[in-house]
Amino acid sequence: MGRYLSLPILVVAAILQSTVVPAIRIGGGGPDLILMAVLSWMLLADTQEGIVWAMVGGIVQDLISGIPTGTSALALVVVAFGVNLTLGSVARNNLILPPVVAVLGTVVYHLILIVLLSILGRNVAILYVLVYVTLPTMAYNFVLMLPVFRLLGIAFGASRPRRVTL
Repeated sequence: MGRYLSLPILVVAAILQSTVVPAIRIGGGGPDLILMAVLSWMLLADTQEGIVWAMVGGIVQDLISGIPTGTSALALVVVAFGVNLTLGSVARNNLILPPVVAVLGTVVYHLILIVLLSILGRNVAILYVLVYVTLPTMAYNFVLMLPVFRLLGIAFGASRPRRVTL
């Protein structure tokens, strides 16, 4: 069931990303709702569901941002797989790991995007991106990751079958 939730939740995140987030940006950075949603689901679910969320989220992100389709998907899959490989699933009431994962995930995600865009021939000012985009995004993601994680934890719990006892 969790795979089927990815499209509506990530589309809503993309809509908010393209309408609300530009109004609250600091420098070139703002909260990355899709990254936080993918990381949250990866912390809650198994590898297969998390990778599906990363691919769907990356494609949706590419469609709204205008970068080559598949670039964000590849970066999100690498970051999500790395999170799952190192941490696995965590409890929905964990208050420490999600913000830490958001900070580290943001840095790794941006570095992968910089490398991929450079390979694709895009001119990327690396120092500018790291200072004026990655740092503010990292701060926003650190603050907002816990509410996103808790909200998606509710959706995750609702998507799981209930055990019936007699």
